[in-house]
Amino acid sequence: MRNSVNRSPESLADRVLRIPVEDRAAFEDACVRAATDAEVRAAMIVLTGDGIGDNFVESGMPASIGALLVPVIAGLSGRIDDRVLELALAADIRICDSDTTFALTAVTESGSGRLPSDGGTQRLPRIVGPGLATDMLLTGRRIIAEEALRAGLVTEICPAGESKIRAEQLAREIASNGKSAGRFAKEAVLKGSDMPLDQSLRLEADLAILLHTDPERAEGIDAFNAGKHPGFRQDDGSK
Repeated sequence: MRNSVNRSPESLADRVLRIPVEDRAAFEDACVRAATDAEVRAAMIVLTGDGIGDNFVESGMPASIGALLVPVIAGLSGRIDDRVLELALAADIRICDSDTTFALTAVTESGSGRLPSDGGTQRLPRIVGPGLATDMLLTGRRIIAEEALRAGLVTEICPAGESKIRAEQLAREIASNGKSAGRFAKEAVLKGSDMPLDQSLRLEADLAILLHTDPERAEGIDAFNAGKHPGFRQDDGSK
């Protein structure tokens, strides 16, 4: 079975956009929508690979996912290798099936002399640390789901076949929260991790102050005071 992903962009409940991967044009269209549609509050991708997913994940696709302001959740199963892994690394949260494995084989593949070029040498060490990342890059060693969880590569392991369902559930949970708060939290984590602590703390403070002007903050405070769940509105006041 080839690496397969949902084939067309589809609006899910609670303002979640599911981004396809097998069709490059549809993928880019969905990324544009995730970046410009005010109703989209979270996005998800689903990757199921057996080691030949490079046929579908093309150069530049991880950069498109990594550039999105909305949180992106990835549901993973099978052999998540090379370009498919680089695409998964560009997501913010990764969930996998219990039988999922992960590998970067570009350097070690017989006689290839290649190097990952879509973030594998940069995103992987930022997520799992330089030791494990260098090990995987230089040896091509495949790690199983449990090791990936311990290293922080994934945040949750699901029973076989359920990562897609769980990823969608988590995306809906995230999308039910305030849009600006979710985006600012993502920005603070990603930008702050590359800054000295004093600068990252200032970034956090600046974003928190900026959030004070957001209409959804007032909605959240009113809902809290009333003891109910906030029905976050768009800028035009619509639900």
